[in-house]
Amino acid sequence: MNPLHLFSQLQSLGGVGTSSFRRKRPVDWPQWRSLLMAGSSATALLLLVRALGLLQPLELRSLDWMQQLRLIEPVDARIVLVGVTDADLNWLDTPVLTDETLARIIKAVQKQSPRVIGLDFYRNLPVEPGRKQLDEILQESPNLVGIEKVVLEEGQSRQDGALPGHPLLVAGEQVAASDVIVDRDGRVRRGAIFPATTGPRVLEGLGARVALDYLAAEELYPELDEEFLKIAGTTIAPLEPYSGGYMRLDSGGYQVMFNPRRTAKPGELISVRELLTGNVASDRMTDRIVMLGSAAPSAADVFYTPHSNSYFRDSRVTYGFELHAELASQLISQVLDGRPALHSLSEGWEMLLITISAFGGAASQLWLGEKKRNVILAVALLGMPLASYGAFIGLGLWLPLMPSLGTLGLASLLITLNRSSQFKTLAERDALTRLANRRRFDEALQRSWMEGLRSSQGLSLILCDVDYFKLYNDTYGHSLGDDCLTRVAQVIQQSTVLGSGLAARYGGEEFVVLMPKATPDEALAQANQIRERLMALQLPHEASKISDSVTLSLGVATLVPTMNLPMGALVEQADIALYAAKQGGRNQARIYRPEMEQDGEILTQAA
Repeated sequence: MNPLHLFSQLQSLGGVGTSSFRRKRPVDWPQWRSLLMAGSSATALLLLVRALGLLQPLELRSLDWMQQLRLIEPVDARIVLVGVTDADLNWLDTPVLTDETLARIIKAVQKQSPRVIGLDFYRNLPVEPGRKQLDEILQESPNLVGIEKVVLEEGQSRQDGALPGHPLLVAGEQVAASDVIVDRDGRVRRGAIFPATTGPRVLEGLGARVALDYLAAEELYPELDEEFLKIAGTTIAPLEPYSGGYMRLDSGGYQVMFNPRRTAKPGELISVRELLTGNVASDRMTDRIVMLGSAAPSAADVFYTPHSNSYFRDSRVTYGFELHAELASQLISQVLDGRPALHSLSEGWEMLLITISAFGGAASQLWLGEKKRNVILAVALLGMPLASYGAFIGLGLWLPLMPSLGTLGLASLLITLNRSSQFKTLAERDALTRLANRRRFDEALQRSWMEGLRSSQGLSLILCDVDYFKLYNDTYGHSLGDDCLTRVAQVIQQSTVLGSGLAARYGGEEFVVLMPKATPDEALAQANQIRERLMALQLPHEASKISDSVTLSLGVATLVPTMNLPMGALVEQADIALYAAKQGGRNQARIYRPEMEQDGEILTQAA
């Protein structure tokens, strides 16, 4: 094979040995600036919106969505629920659960030797008949934990808001807190290990207490390190004020995220009638946690959870004792089974993830073709929820979905708007001088002419021409000629900004300044200002026949638009004045006078 032919093939393929023969591609700084501006702006805006808590409702609803779509898990066999329903109360022929009946229920449960009993009934006051029987069974039940209310609601005094536990249970340190944490939208997504960590008595939540007692029978005890609660090497990390989608969360006490199974209930549910009539297997509750509570809508505490209004749950509401059982099951499963806790990244990592989404969206819109970037954007908008769901299912990780989607979409939108603005700019500006181009000038002249017709106000025009520019190109070359035109354009633009009007490149070395509502004297003064500012630059022009530097000839025209005049009359008059300036020796500004037209015709014929 011909070596030259082989080399040309390698060079066309970008093969080895050709890099030294290829020019390095220059860095496209405008695109990098666009990327930085779009990514930074989208990130800053979404982080601000997020910090204000405006995304929190959407974040919580996305968490609910993932909870409802999670994989089905079996019911926790270590938990047994005994609920007092309205049907049970009708069967008992009583509107309330008396102490006597409650004692019978506890006694029936104790016959099956449960490991722990959680009693979600307030019994600080007697509900006769049967107080004596209840006291007796409580004294005989060291594995039973009752409840009292710990955290007061806003405005409540200790006397009005506190609900103490049964005196015998309090004396035996067999009470836990019944408090349930409800989000602003009325749903329960958090559980309290300790509702309060200060005060004369620090109590666990009921669910946490029965879980700890259950684990203690396995000789697994909690240990408190410097920050977190640990059990058998498993860390139970608390919620922080900024966790997942929560912003400025009241994380008082020691809270964790609820991570319920996708099941109808956290454990098997037995009615009181089944229990008292002996229709329960003799070992159903043996060595298990038994949670006793009200499942009667007429009397029980009912709550909404992420599973409420979902067909994955048997009912729309969850009773208080079920929530405590849910938390107990969650903690035990985390310690014994390795079931992942629902947790989130630190605030710094979440901010980094949001930033990456923003810059990724901006980069894809900048450097990919239209079809590819649309595909990438669609894949990202679909893939991010799927990735978030996968992290939730596999790792129990709650990622910031809404701000990531928001920054991705916003950054892409900013790049698209910027690109549209650039296209508009390219369509309206001269590529070399960055002044308005001929098309934009024609449109501006048309608008100004119509406004002048309505208002009967004057319209002025300055037509500029670089003196002996052909000789300049022949002497210095076209590259320096382009630089010269750029410097002239800058002078005209600066003078126009200081004055008024639209500066445009009219064609070649000709420039034009449109000045609506300007008087002849104002237009002539601005023309002379442009000429003088250019001379002050002292741009060398050795080939000029009138000066050692670059100069301008300028023609000025002013007229009031009328229906009898064509729109092009203003440009024609300015051109006649420019011709007169050139004939008069160049490097000067002339204002149009009617007699110039005859002189112009004579000079043209003579030329």
